[in-house]
Amino acid sequence: MKHRIDPKIDCLFKALLGSELNRNLLVHFLNAVLVDDLTCPVTEGP
Repeated sequence: MKHRIDPKIDCLFKALLGSELNRNLLVHFLNAVLVDDLTCPVTEGP
């Protein structure tokens, strides 16, 4: 299934990763992007 909305668009990115309901998605995204730079994985914060 191809999505018509480009996830690189700022408002979509913010809607997906900036929502409290999608906190797990943000954590997984950060771990995937920063995998080579982190000494330990990002976990759910305070």
